[in-house]
Amino acid sequence: MKYIFLFCLIFNFSYAHKINLFVTNENDILEIYSYFASGNPCKSCKLLIKNEDKIILEDVLNEEGRYIYRPTVDTIEIVVDASGGHIAKEKLVLENIKQENLQTHIKEEENKKYFNILLGLTLIFLVFLVLKKVKK
Repeated sequence: MKYIFLFCLIFNFSYAHKINLFVTNENDILEIYSYFASGNPCKSCKLLIKNEDKIILEDVLNEEGRYIYRPTVDTIEIVVDASGGHIAKEKLVLENIKQENLQTHIKEEENKKYFNILLGLTLIFLVFLVLKKVKK
């Protein structure tokens, strides 16, 4: 039982430091935005843009966790490294980039977070309910 508890505890901490990567394409300019699961921007995180295994660009994100890039090739891989093993990657074919608003994306992520919290609380309630029935 204590191994299951330890696994769940470690899993929760790993989710808390998850890095999200959001890329939009407006007027042939890529806007790269990276943030943690808490919603805080990934300030001064290392940014790599690759084409296959060749590094095209190596830079850092600004204080808002953003970077503006004008692509020169069709297929790229964007890697954001916040150190400590926290890495987000996304491979893109430039014709298939999301045409979504950043604020809409953040709101959807927040709604998913609330749904997951509600689902977790419901499952905990059901487990205790089943344990109470089995105990009788």
